[in-house]
Amino acid sequence: MDMYDLTGRVAVVTGAARGLGLAFAEILARAGCHIAGLDIQSEASKSLYDLQKSHKTVVKYYQVDVTSEENVKTTVAKVVQELGRIDININAAGIVSDEPFLTTSMKNIEKTFAVNVTGSFLVAQACANVMVDRYKKQHGDSPATNATTGTIVFIASIATHMASSAQQISCYTASKAAIRGLVKPVAMELSKYGIRVNSLSPGYTMTDMIRGLQSEQPDLVKQFEKETLFGRIGAPQELQGAILWLCADRASGWYTGQDLLIDGGATSWKHPAILT
Repeated sequence: MDMYDLTGRVAVVTGAARGLGLAFAEILARAGCHIAGLDIQSEASKSLYDLQKSHKTVVKYYQVDVTSEENVKTTVAKVVQELGRIDININAAGIVSDEPFLTTSMKNIEKTFAVNVTGSFLVAQACANVMVDRYKKQHGDSPATNATTGTIVFIASIATHMASSAQQISCYTASKAAIRGLVKPVAMELSKYGIRVNSLSPGYTMTDMIRGLQSEQPDLVKQFEKETLFGRIGAPQELQGAILWLCADRASGWYTGQDLLIDGGATSWKHPAILT
């Protein structure tokens, strides 16, 4: 049996309209998952819809404001109604603004924490309740001995492992640190239901945001490249193996309450290059 075969499982992926969320949806669909893609965008990338034909899985897109508890609960209930269950939840929706700490605005603080922290919390909470309900119907109050009910992955950041001279993103970094702070207590609470909870901290990755920075702030992107041991920014596809491993119980069934850092070695050395 292929330990990475996720045929018939249902994954709720936020931020799935593009970027890392789309890349995560793609690898899960390739493994046989049905995909419920959630995003604030009115329409997802055509690439998300193409997954259904390419991998013969069901792909549905839901426009949702992850900062709204009512919107999240309604959407997750609709996912269960239409796809039958939820086995995997990946929280990839997030925003970042470059602002000096001394002049960071309340607007930035409130919006960043609303999307990155509250949004991830609400979606994970709603999905976890669905998983727990299924577990209780099958096992009652007996504690789980095998993690087979579901898995939740929060997307943190390299920024919580090191401060970069290339950006001023204290607000974003604090929000991602809060995400990492959720992992251990939530993993502990949900372990009795057979649910694993981890975070993935990506390093500098070539998303739409980085592509925009290449034309707007080319020196910034060059700095990112210098900070990695390979002298380049990572590709979203280079995170797919990690996310698949985290979601595959037969591969990572004993891994929970942890942060997995994939950063091209950027946190492994003292960088000689300083942005001026």
